[in-house]
Amino acid sequence: MRTLIVDDEPAARRRLATMLAELDVEVVGEAADGVEALRLAADRRPDLLLLDIAMPEVDGFDVVRHLERPRPLIVFQTAFDDHALEAFDHEALDYVVKPVTLERLSRAVERARERLAATDRREPTEHALRRVAARLPVPTKPRLLVRSGRGHRLLPVAEIRRFSADDGLTYAHSGDGRHVTDYTLAELEARTAGYFVRVSRSALVHVEHVDRIVSNGDGSATLTLSDGTPVRASRRRAADVRRTLEQQTQVEPR
Repeated sequence: MRTLIVDDEPAARRRLATMLAELDVEVVGEAADGVEALRLAADRRPDLLLLDIAMPEVDGFDVVRHLERPRPLIVFQTAFDDHALEAFDHEALDYVVKPVTLERLSRAVERARERLAATDRREPTEHALRRVAARLPVPTKPRLLVRSGRGHRLLPVAEIRRFSADDGLTYAHSGDGRHVTDYTLAELEARTAGYFVRVSRSALVHVEHVDRIVSNGDGSATLTLSDGTPVRASRRRAADVRRTLEQQTQVEPR
């Protein structure tokens, strides 16, 4: 069984590699962060991902969301107690609580072997990912995972001027172009609270990139961003948008 270890702590990776060797499990790589994990998973195609949840910027749930399909089996490792993961328990193959013991890891490995032998490789649902990921704190200076060629990269939220949804895809717009991201606008609104404001069903804007807001006379408004892009705020959202901008930015109201 080919296994990829993902943990941002070097000591934890070494400990897991040692225990997996005792369990006769082949380790095909080690990743120190979520972006590296995605690259190695795409390159080495492991059967099993032993995946830390609480990593900086790109956490374990983000990694699972962005994995190419078919996904490998997932065993989460976490410092949370059982109660914190009970909503996800039936969706993942297994999880082990840190500090991981050889006995507990052995049970998880055996469960993975049984699942592989049975060719039953149920994947975590997107609903379950969102439900449990909501428990994790948002970093104070976040970067967002976006697609880049055949892989992914981290784009600083401060550089993103707006998000838009179109034809089933969500885009992050920054100075170097438009980038596809695998989040919904609702998820992005939650993850970037305090930075972005919802202006319509299909758009969020970064409050610090708004230069001007102008009423359209019908209850809606037009925002002009720092790059000159006009973005319409719907009648339903315009008043809330104006209040948010007045509280957080120095825009020129009209």
